[in-house]
Amino acid sequence: MQSSNRPNYLIITVIVTWLFFVVAGFIYFQVGQLKAFDSTQMLIKNSWFNNFKQQLTWKNKEVASLILITEQSCGCFKQAKSHISSLTTLAKTKGLDVVQLQLTQELKAVVPATPAAIIIDKSGDFVYVGPLSEGLACAQGSGFVEAVINNLVAGYNSKLLITDTKGCYCVNKV
Repeated sequence: MQSSNRPNYLIITVIVTWLFFVVAGFIYFQVGQLKAFDSTQMLIKNSWFNNFKQQLTWKNKEVASLILITEQSCGCFKQAKSHISSLTTLAKTKGLDVVQLQLTQELKAVVPATPAAIIIDKSGDFVYVGPLSEGLACAQGSGFVEAVINNLVAGYNSKLLITDTKGCYCVNKV
C-alpha cells in the first residue's frame, strides 16, 4: 500500500515545481515590461512645456484640451486602447477638446514615452503631463488623467507632472 502513495507524492512534487516555474517565468517577463516613464528627466527641464507647445504650433483655443500621444507600433498602445477610448469620452463629456497625435520625430524630442497625456487649460497653461496610467497593463483604474480632468472641471489646476512612475511604456529614443 505504501508503494502506491509514493507515485502520488512524485506527481504532486512535479506539478508544484512546474507551477512554480510557470509563475516565476510569467512574473519575470511581465516585470521586464515595466519601464520608467521619464528616465532621462526630460519633463523637468524649465523650457519643456514651451518646447512642447512649439512642436504643436499651439494656439490657445479658449477651451481646455486633452492631448494624447500614441505610437501605433507600441504594444503598450494596444493594451491601452480601451483606456484611451474611455478617456476620450470622459474628456468630451466634461467639455475638453481631445487631440490624438501619432508620435513623430519632432515629438520624440519632447515626449519621453508613449502612451502619454498632456492636459492644457483654456488659458494655455499646463495642467497635467505624464503617462495615461501606471502598472503592467497601463489600463483603466490605475490612471491619473481622470482625476486631473475632474479637478480641472471643478476649477482646480493641479499642474501635475508625473515623471517617476513605472508601467508599460514605449520609451522614445531621440
